[in-house]
Amino acid sequence: VLANRLWQQVFGVGLVRTPEDFGVQGQRPTHPELLDWLAVELRESGWDMQHMLRMMMTSRAFRQVSAARADLEDPENLLVGRGPRYRLDAEVLRDLGLWSSGLLDPTMGGEGVKPYQPSGMWSAMAHPASNTKQYVADTGERLYRRSLYVYWKRTSPHPMMTLFDAPDRESACVRRSRTSTPLQSLGLFNETQRIEMARELAERLVRENDNDDARLASMFTMLACRTPRDLEREACLQLLDAMRDRYGNESPEAETLLAVGEASRDPSLPAAEVAAWTQLVVAVLASDAATMQY
Repeated sequence: VLANRLWQQVFGVGLVRTPEDFGVQGQRPTHPELLDWLAVELRESGWDMQHMLRMMMTSRAFRQVSAARADLEDPENLLVGRGPRYRLDAEVLRDLGLWSSGLLDPTMGGEGVKPYQPSGMWSAMAHPASNTKQYVADTGERLYRRSLYVYWKRTSPHPMMTLFDAPDRESACVRRSRTSTPLQSLGLFNETQRIEMARELAERLVRENDNDDARLASMFTMLACRTPRDLEREACLQLLDAMRDRYGNESPEAETLLAVGEASRDPSLPAAEVAAWTQLVVAVLASDAATMQY
């Protein structure tokens, strides 16, 4: 069961595609001998899950391209004839943005933390005498802890986590659903921490690279583990030119955008240029290149 869940974590679906039911009513494994071998390897490695994950992610099966193969009629990829393709989990989407921007706080352990969320959500759901009726967001480094440490109120989970199908923890969940809704796009483009991440990453790109091509290459390497394709580069440069026109001549809109979030901005960088790159980074962070596992 554990080996199957590790495979599911890496490939998006398990070798047994009903991880919640390993009984006679569940599906048979697509590769029973592989599942047996993985289970034995897990046991003999001393239950070393890091070893198992590394082995799966460096395997030829995982490193295949995710495009459908013309020579193989297998729409559900039961034969693992192509690489995995699925949307990343809510926690991974947040942590990827924090890591790339340099904001991620690597501190391990400790109590739960409370990042930004819309006001009034807890008071609408809480009992009048509840001691958690008011949500008070944290400040400083606690805002940028890993999503593992986000405080979880069962009756009102963090909205960005819920938006991307994180379970409510009212019951056990061994396989998450993965939806695609317009509201997810709205959150990716407008949520406070997404804008803050994009601003910090934009400053990093402007500070560490001398030209647009180098900045694009650095951004895609961090967010998508590859360089931009020709069409992506062209689209990004067009958006960048449009944003430079919008924020040029000391536009007050640029200052408003760069004031989002608690993280302090770098005053040595030109506001219009950072604002233009912020809008581009927001778009790329919300694109399939950054939100999907290919």
